[in-house]
Amino acid sequence: MGKAIAVHSYKGGTGKTSISANLAALYASNGRNVCLLDYDFRAPSIHVLFKTKINNTLNGYLEERCEITDALHDLSGKYRTKGRLHVGFADPSTEAMREMMTKDRKWEMRALHRTLAAKNTLYSKVEADFLIFDTSPGVSYSSINALASSDFVILVSKLDEFDIEGTKELVHGIYESLGRKTGLLLNRIPTEQFPMGAGQKELEQSMTKIFNLPFLGIIPCYCDIQANGGRHLFAVEQPKHPFSQALLEVIGRVEQHLDAA
Repeated sequence: MGKAIAVHSYKGGTGKTSISANLAALYASNGRNVCLLDYDFRAPSIHVLFKTKINNTLNGYLEERCEITDALHDLSGKYRTKGRLHVGFADPSTEAMREMMTKDRKWEMRALHRTLAAKNTLYSKVEADFLIFDTSPGVSYSSINALASSDFVILVSKLDEFDIEGTKELVHGIYESLGRKTGLLLNRIPTEQFPMGAGQKELEQSMTKIFNLPFLGIIPCYCDIQANGGRHLFAVEQPKHPFSQALLEVIGRVEQHLDAA
């Protein structure tokens, strides 16, 4: 049986989508079969990173217009991964985004059942080792569905006060009721704020105390990644880059928590 991981944040701008896509690429590069699912229906962007012609979408699957396997795009050959890399894209059209904003709770409950059914299909028919959900920030229904369908949640935050306070409310207001194993990842930390030596351990202990969550790591704000502007996947193009290496450490910590479940 595979495992499902959701990547979530309190608000946008934390680098959540880049984390999701590069994690999926790293898993596939290391020989695991991965399905990356774009559940950020209100502002989908994974298609920008992968630069792939989109046929069926996850919107179509949730609307029961196609099967989940029809909505997958096999990009293993494009990125020459050892394992299979399948990506399910959300519909990036303005019309589709507007339509998703009008869905009621009854529709979202059906969408949750479709999401859970998709998990079983992807584990059995696609032989996925990992499902990775890239979610909408905040508490939209689609995000809650992805969180509820996951075995582990990577909660991504920056170090500014707005993110920290909002993330605390998210943990206490939503995560505790969902009861999902969750770890905190600090991303895009400015160089002047990045702790060195013993300071990293102190920050880790401080964050663990504030959120009462396992700590997954700290990733600095790399100027070359910002300048790249989504033109390619760093984990594939530059596997030795500190960003890619930091994500490998995150994978190690996540799998420790999954194994302990």
